Amino acid sequence: MKTKLYLALFCVAFFWGTTFLGIRIGVETIPPFILAGIRNLISGAIIFFYLYSQKKLEKVSPRQFLRAFILSILMIVLANGLTTYAEKYITSGLASLISTFTPFCVLILNLIFGYEKLSIKTVVGILLGMFGIFLIYQSSLTDLLIPEYRQGVFALLFAILAWAIGTIFMKRGSENSLTMLMNVCVQMLIAGVVLTAVQFYVTPDISTATWSLRSVFAMIYLALFGSVVGYVAFSYLITQLPSTKVVILSYINLVVALFLGWLILDEKITSEIIVATIFIISGVVIVNLKKAKNPVTL
Repeated sequence: MKTKLYLALFCVAFFWGTTFLGIRIGVETIPPFILAGIRNLISGAIIFFYLYSQKKLEKVSPRQFLRAFILSILMIVLANGLTTYAEKYITSGLASLISTFTPFCVLILNLIFGYEKLSIKTVVGILLGMFGIFLIYQSSLTDLLIPEYRQGVFALLFAILAWAIGTIFMKRGSENSLTMLMNVCVQMLIAGVVLTAVQFYVTPDISTATWSLRSVFAMIYLALFGSVVGYVAFSYLITQLPSTKVVILSYINLVVALFLGWLILDEKITSEIIVATIFIISGVVIVNLKKAKNPVTL
């Protein structure tokens, strides 16, 4: 039992951290939306055939399909799709660092909707996280004048907002929903079709001849280890450990992403990034520690 638990911990901590690197390598030659689309089609198909082989496929009602469709648009098409698009213009390390702001966005929306109550720890956590974001940009505000860089940052911020809204939606009204794997399967297949269609709409003439083997392998890696292995491991941990611990553990992803970006893609890790990372993670930990009885699960 402990071996299985430790293996799941490793999968969530490591494989989800490598996805930022995988996306960055994938978009080197593959258009971002079709990269995300094919990734989800592969992942969805793998889960589908697994459920089929285990005779665990379920009949999907119109209401269940609508819920899966909404979650798919928010959490995969917009969140994952725009994150993939963003990494065409910004580094994988910066993308992972900005993405750590997601829990704060979830918390702020919960405060607005009245699902959370403001506390001193919450305020301290938010201020630490925002100060970390400030440190990232204080020396590179002029980069926002570059259209491509600005597109990447804004796309990622919108992706974070979409994920936060989807997270809140997922936490509410989950009765009569599909089982976890079936729900994820439907979401991935829907997102795969939508994202691929979007790419063909934006760029009708797509030639696979320009796709490098390196990018194709990255896409397959994202499908297998980023989506299937990472998500299944995360789902298992939720049943074995308090949600708060799993959420905090996932922030090891940031360290993994920064290190791999530096090691493989020669992305720079400045002292400002290191200090900002400490502030952001500290803020996230403080905010989540206060919710041991009713944590926000990402």
